Amino acid sequence: MASDGKQRGGSGGRANASAKPSRSRGRGASGGRRSSGRGNGNDRFVLYVEGPRDREILETWARRVEPAVARCIEERTVIMGGRQPVRALEDFRKRGGGDSGWRGLIVLDRDHHPEPEATAASPEDLAGEPGLELFVWGLRHIESYLLVPSAIRRLAAGFEGVERLDSLIAAELGVDGQGHAKRFLGTGGSLSEALGTDLRAGEIARAMRADELHADVRVLLTRIGALSGVTLPQPEVVIRRS
Repeated sequence: MASDGKQRGGSGGRANASAKPSRSRGRGASGGRRSSGRGNGNDRFVLYVEGPRDREILETWARRVEPAVARCIEERTVIMGGRQPVRALEDFRKRGGGDSGWRGLIVLDRDHHPEPEATAASPEDLAGEPGLELFVWGLRHIESYLLVPSAIRRLAAGFEGVERLDSLIAAELGVDGQGHAKRFLGTGGSLSEALGTDLRAGEIARAMRADELHADVRVLLTRIGALSGVTLPQPEVVIRRS
């Protein structure tokens, strides 16, 4: 399975710096308490992300959909320290890999790479590691999925420049959705200049509602749930009659 907001099975890379379970927040990727969400659970699942902010954003989004998936992200994430999937591959193999029942998922920004294959790992590594999957965001950065005018408007209510949000975000994303969201949201970026204040990525994620999550986000959360033994609820469809 692949992803532009899709994943591909059996792809590898390298993971968090030390190739050891993340210990931030007091619980690491291999030593955390297993959540008791719906499903049979899977203690042999590990999620690899580029940095702590990616984990914070994913965990926050997951809380909007299924708390058990959020706990899984909190407890079973390894930080790669950048776009370095070969570290994930090394860590995954040290754990015993797919032959020992492990399942792993690497999540990467697309960045400036036009194709999911454009990573630091060799094509052989990406295609040949049993149990290890690769998910590449369809948009340029995970932060691109935070550019939701309604959520930012709620968070920035009262600040000047709010009325320009829609046009600012549309201009940043561009026709192909490959705008530089990290720069846009960062200190001194277009958003902070327009509002006169900085908004943290985690704050925007917390301001988002479940119905504001992009389809790519739901695809990833569903896959994390499947690999960790948690079934996500289906979105509720509300039909309003005029």
